[in-house]
Amino acid sequence: MKNPLNWTDQILGIQQILRKFGAAVISELLEECNTILENSIKRRAFWRIKDRTKKHLLTSVGMIGFTHTRFEHKETGKTAYLLDQILGIQPHARISRDLECRLLEEAAQSSYRKAGYTASEQDPVSGQTVMRHVHRLKCIRQENGQDQEKRRVKQLYVEADEDHIALQFHEKKGDIKRFKGHGDNGRIIKLVYVHEGIETEGKRRSLKHRKYFGGYYTGEENKRLWEEVKEYIEETYDTDSLETIYFQSDGGGWMKKGMELLGADFVLDEFHLKKYVKRMVRSTGEPEREAEVNEWIKEGKKKELEEWVKEKAAVLEEKEGKKLENSYGYIKRNWKGVRNRVGKKAGVLGSSTESHVSHVISARMSSRPMGWSKEGAKKLSFLRIYWKNGGKMEQLLSEERRCEEKRGEEKILSAAELIHWEKQTKKHNGKYVDAVQARLNNYRLAKLYLYPAINKICG
Repeated sequence: MKNPLNWTDQILGIQQILRKFGAAVISELLEECNTILENSIKRRAFWRIKDRTKKHLLTSVGMIGFTHTRFEHKETGKTAYLLDQILGIQPHARISRDLECRLLEEAAQSSYRKAGYTASEQDPVSGQTVMRHVHRLKCIRQENGQDQEKRRVKQLYVEADEDHIALQFHEKKGDIKRFKGHGDNGRIIKLVYVHEGIETEGKRRSLKHRKYFGGYYTGEENKRLWEEVKEYIEETYDTDSLETIYFQSDGGGWMKKGMELLGADFVLDEFHLKKYVKRMVRSTGEPEREAEVNEWIKEGKKKELEEWVKEKAAVLEEKEGKKLENSYGYIKRNWKGVRNRVGKKAGVLGSSTESHVSHVISARMSSRPMGWSKEGAKKLSFLRIYWKNGGKMEQLLSEERRCEEKRGEEKILSAAELIHWEKQTKKHNGKYVDAVQARLNNYRLAKLYLYPAINKICG
């Protein structure tokens, strides 16, 4: 308090003290766990102590260090750090799981380098390390809420659009081909979202029960994207009460495949409808006729519109004539979606695909000059959508471990059963049990919680 005006420095100083204290407490706790493991009678029946080393891990509160004992199996001769297995620490791991969760969550929002600094302020992690953890992901799955009761709605809305990103290379650096200043490294990130309509809370409007899907899908992978959407709808909604699915998009080829699979009614995105109508009238040099063209479309006068396009294209220069024909061709190909849009069909709402692409995809992947690898674009886009859906990184990493391990079912005795087993062997191993029981109460409590994990490791 020598200088009260600098009380903010006190806050920062206390934060550092608390982090150091937290790291010390965690280190001591893990030391205690290792001691419990060494003293376990159950462990002695299967594993013998081989040696001890010091393990260091970087966590969200700082660097921690603890002793982890290497054990050798009495029958197979296999060696293992049993405490690491109990704690779920992977071999050669240098960061803890809580920090890995923070790295992934920060990477979903900002650059790899910034994520490394934000997640661990005391000991920053490099951008390369963050990138490796993102690339390592394999099982990014959207939770569908299968355990919940199915929702009953009459109309459901599916909207789709895409964002454009740039690859750094195809297979290796330097293989990008360029023509007239444009490279062949452009790729698209696809975004699909399902919702029940618009709800209003005060002045704020939002989509009701919105769910995102998408990512870096190419070729046959597009089918898998739409199958995920269909599976979500079938598992979340009572399809018997569902009357109509409105599919709002700009009419792209990969989007129409989804519309067919879902059996949805196509509604052309209003932004693209206005865009191509304006392009038509501007190419003719008669922008004042925009209202008239819109009226033809609204009344379904497709023949009159087509005759007007042919008449104008015949007298225009080649470049402007092509613009007119291409713009009309877009409207003609999506005529059914156009009519559903302007016909004010019951249940049809305005589309918000452009703003959603901007907030969900572009804000992280293309709003600034960025270059991606195929692997990075695929994993980061999936991770970003997972995060936007409210997914928890701890749950994601748990699923990753299950995908990696694919272990068979293992018998896990309860803590009470294991204590009963040790009491039965007390006569034979009395001195060990007495030594353990002489510990402090909190030590015995730690043993109680750790017993099932020890039993699992020992089989």
